[in-house]
Parts: sequence; structure tokens; C-alpha cells
Amino acid sequence: MEGLSGDELRGRNATMVWDGLGTIQLTYDGAWIKQKSTLTHMVLKRLGRRLVPVEALAGVDLVMPGGTENPTIRLVLRDRADPLLTVAGGHLEELLDPYRLDFGAGQWLLADYYAQEIRTSIALHQAPAGPADRWLLEPPPAPDVLKCHNAKMWIEGDTLVVDYGFANYPEKRAYGDPYRLPLAEIKAVEWAAAKGITSGYLRLTSTRTPAVRGSEMHDPETILTKAVGGELDALFFGAKLLSLINW
Repeated sequence: MEGLSGDELRGRNATMVWDGLGTIQLTYDGAWIKQKSTLTHMVLKRLGRRLVPVEALAGVDLVMPGGTENPTIRLVLRDRADPLLTVAGGHLEELLDPYRLDFGAGQWLLADYYAQEIRTSIALHQAPAGPADRWLLEPPPAPDVLKCHNAKMWIEGDTLVVDYGFANYPEKRAYGDPYRLPLAEIKAVEWAAAKGITSGYLRLTSTRTPAVRGSEMHDPETILTKAVGGELDALFFGAKLLSLINW
């Protein structure tokens, strides 16, 4: 098996390359293949590439050919290692797992080699168990200004600015319009995709957030998203915002 590091493990929605030193590269060059939804397709296409250091990994799952499940290799990330997964919570996994690769039966040898090598590298790096104490993956590129349904959001220095304009309920402007929130006061950022007629959203939790908060429609710390492009921008902007927060 010597010399397989650097070889491409090609899958249905991505290509994986292990450099043999401590970094896995995932390239989403198969994003044009039919996916679960338009949003799934666009997430993969915009991601383009992810670089995953072994310090960010808790393990590797491998399903080999011959069973009832499709052969897959999946990188299991430590909690809070990746701002993209953290901001999406479990919502992203309902659409896709960007760190799972479905490979053809003919590539089982390379998949098995990669799994063994990455597991060995994880053990050698001796990363602490449990959540990471800092972000270990870079957030993907995001728009400077998030423009969603009747609202805009952007970052000015160490402050997040939310402009609701005049088209929202008065409750939305309860903290001011624009609402200026120091990044140091943000405790969490959460994204959710739209489901049916229910809008998606990007929701903040801060030191100002009440214990009982209103609906997404009225909550001044929640921006609603509707179109697929807006959902995608909100996801990537949320990951960028989260990466700037010191826990």
C-alpha cells in the first residue's frame, strides 16, 4: 500500500486526497451530479474545497462494499472544530454531509488505506477528546453583506449590524433599526433551511436575548430566508460570523 498517499479517492459528490502528513483535502467536483435538492447542489458547488487537519477529527467511519449499505468513508469532526457544521447544527446533515464520500466498489483498497492512515495520524497527533477549543477549519467564503427577506446584515469592525428597514413588524426593531450588536455579546449563531412553506432563518443568541423569545417572524435577532440563494448566503455568512467569536 506504500505510495497511495496523494492518490485521488473519487466519490459521487467529492474527491478525497490524503497528503500522508496530516491534511485531508475534499474537492466537490461532482456537485453537478443529481443531489437531494437544489440547495444541496448549491452548497457543494459553492464550497468547492475543504481542507481538514487531523487535529479536527474525532475519527473515521468506513463502510466497505458487500453489505446492505453503500460503500462510504466519512470524516467524523470534533464538536466545534468547523464553524460551518456548528452554525448549521443538525440541519445541514439533513441535506448532505460534506465530510462523507460515497465511493465505488473498485476503490475499496484506497478507501481502506486512507481510513487506516488517517486513524493512525489522529492517534499520533494526540488531539484532546471532546470539543475543540478553537476553530480548526476556515469558514468558506461568504458575502460581505447578507441580504435576506426584508433585512440586511453586515460586520463593521467588532460590531454586527442588522438593518430591518421598514417592511418588518415593529417587534423586529425592538433593539433599534439598525440593530448594532458587539461581536463579544454574541453567544451562538444558528442556521436552518426552509421546509415547505416555513421560511429558513439565521438566528442569533446574545447577552440581550430573553429566556423566552418570540417566533422567527417577530424575533429581532432572527433574519428570515426564503429563496435558495438567500439560504445559502445565510449559511456561509453565519459560519463566517461564528468564526469571529471568541468562546
